[in-house]
Amino acid sequence: MADQQPIDDALLGKFLAGETDPAESARVRQWLSTRISGPTEPSPDDFDRFEHIWNAAQPDSTEVDTDAAWRSVQQKMRVSDRNPVRRQDPISKPLPVLQPERRVPGMTSLWRMAAMLTLIAGMGWLIVKLRFYGQHHPAEGMVALTANEQPISKTLPDGTHIFLNRHSTLRYPTAFAEERRDVTLTGEAFFEVTPDASRPFHIAARQSVVQVLGTSFTVRAYDANVSVTVRTGKVRFSSGRKAVLLTKNQQATFEASGDTMRRLPASPNAFAYKTGVLVFDKEPLRDVVQAINQYYNADVQLANAKLGNCLLTTRFDKMPLATVLNVTAETLGLQVRYVGKQVILEGAGCQ
Repeated sequence: MADQQPIDDALLGKFLAGETDPAESARVRQWLSTRISGPTEPSPDDFDRFEHIWNAAQPDSTEVDTDAAWRSVQQKMRVSDRNPVRRQDPISKPLPVLQPERRVPGMTSLWRMAAMLTLIAGMGWLIVKLRFYGQHHPAEGMVALTANEQPISKTLPDGTHIFLNRHSTLRYPTAFAEERRDVTLTGEAFFEVTPDASRPFHIAARQSVVQVLGTSFTVRAYDANVSVTVRTGKVRFSSGRKAVLLTKNQQATFEASGDTMRRLPASPNAFAYKTGVLVFDKEPLRDVVQAINQYYNADVQLANAKLGNCLLTTRFDKMPLATVLNVTAETLGLQVRYVGKQVILEGAGCQ
């Protein structure tokens, strides 16, 4: 041991932590094999005690914090020196071999950068959400009300009554925002909007928007062509830069193919899907067939175009389709022919 550097506590701590280089590890192993200590060195028995204390001080985590563990060892060593224990015969067991942690150069910086980008993205989404939803969309969820084969009546959170026609969907929030009331319609629905001058009622229908304060009207938007018919009050109907103001018994249609807005007299059957009543006063048969198809979701066709000029005056009050077709055919001298689900009106008729 005269030509060997002394063994001290720091070297033993590094050895137990697996942080010694090959030369230092060889010095400690040689020292343990000789079991001879210098006057200022710890004894091999001390090493056994140090190792026992070291194992007790190891953290549960797989990541090794050498400095913290070594401070714990030194603290327990001082306590042990004040309270000496009876030495026991040394127990031979394999020495711990700890692999030093390998770090990939630059990975720490990459992880920090990724974490920062994630934080920035999250904050950006939060700002957008607060600005957009805070103004026009409340925090509550959305409801999708769908009518399949039968119409549906519903009262919205603000007290507005709606009558949703077949094969239609209305989307609305569980609670409206403070500034406005927004819904989205696909299909057809009749609205009786609860008056609220501070919160306009907006209906998004395809590419069009209907805005009201308090009125009753119907919106039809099964395809890109959207029509609005007003029963009471006033309605602003717009699509892009085109807009019209409709009042009682007025109707307007937006035709997507020509990007045009047309104002028309209200059809007497615009509300038929809600009232169950079809009324025709010298109505061309082509328009009668169109109203019948819309109301019954049917496929009625004329055998030839000339039949469309025949005029019909009658009233159908919640009658089944077969009765409506038979009455129409009898009145105009036509025959009814069924081809699968399609119905054809044919004959000489009014020609």
